[in-house]
Amino acid sequence: MNIKKVLTANLEPGMIAAEAAYTYTNHLVIQSNTVLTEEIIEKLKYYAVKAVKVYIPEEEIIEKPAPATNTGASTYFKRVQNTEEFSQFETKFSTCVDSFKHSLNDIVTKSADGLVDNMLNDVKSLLKKSRNPLHLLDMMQCMRGYDDMTYAHSMNVALICNVIGTWLHMSEEDLNVLTICGMLHDIGKLKIPAEIITKPGKLTEEEFNIVRNHPRYGYEILKDKALDRRVILAALQHHERYNGSGYPYQLPGSKMEYFSSIVAVADVYDAMTSNRCYRKGICPFPVIELMEREKDYYEPSVLLLFVERTIEAYINTEVLLSNNEKGRVILLNKSFISRPVVMSDSGKTYDLSKDPDLQIEALI
Repeated sequence: MNIKKVLTANLEPGMIAAEAAYTYTNHLVIQSNTVLTEEIIEKLKYYAVKAVKVYIPEEEIIEKPAPATNTGASTYFKRVQNTEEFSQFETKFSTCVDSFKHSLNDIVTKSADGLVDNMLNDVKSLLKKSRNPLHLLDMMQCMRGYDDMTYAHSMNVALICNVIGTWLHMSEEDLNVLTICGMLHDIGKLKIPAEIITKPGKLTEEEFNIVRNHPRYGYEILKDKALDRRVILAALQHHERYNGSGYPYQLPGSKMEYFSSIVAVADVYDAMTSNRCYRKGICPFPVIELMEREKDYYEPSVLLLFVERTIEAYINTEVLLSNNEKGRVILLNKSFISRPVVMSDSGKTYDLSKDPDLQIEALI
């Protein structure tokens, strides 16, 4: 597929942006791979974006979501879920999670030889179902109804680790190791009684202390297996925090393995945005805001990269505000990435970075 730079005045609905577009003040207006609609083109004109690089389709055309309308009948995520790409991703995801379940249980009692390679191949097969990291996060967001405390979560964290590693421009070897770190980070939970892991209510202090042992259990399971040392340490350290407030050893960031720091970010993000037996998943915006506010918990460069690039996936997305108004994310605030500028359906503009009492409740 070729790429051509087109003047904004000549853009047509249905074209697909080949790269992100920014205002002259460096605010993101659209991300790459955005399907242009009349509304988006008007926004590009409003913010004086002179031209946009777009894909010029050849024989192989990626199926496009239906153009957005002002009726609200078809939301962005519904259009994503209705594409053939997402259908293939969802089918492959379910198959891979089932395979993960058998492999993780086998690693507990057998050697990791062959099993880890098979799991890595499963992750790579899922990665091939996406165009780029932001598109992958997009499709993962549409899968958030998948409630699984260990197996689907392990798959998700592996995928998110791969995304972060890609953004960090890691070598293929390191990227594979980081992905395996995500795959195996929670293997210690297989030693925790299922009735505790799936308990719908609040854990007792005794139950919580049992759960807190899973990093040690994971380390014990993996320490004698033929695995990269970083994989074994990620299982042990993924609940440590950069400021030394984590567990099991209250290690400060300087004592943590770097890959463990990356897994820690991926683990928290997926755990908080996914459905759980004891609560529904939280919208990505308040999750990212919490991670920004608790920045002392995470390796600074990893956190900054992750929050900036992740929120870029939701530019132009329809959202529900806490005042029950519906709107669309139109600009991102570089100084407070999780609190963007939203234009409501009524035409009112809210800069959430200046309005602490208003927040994004849900993606719609």
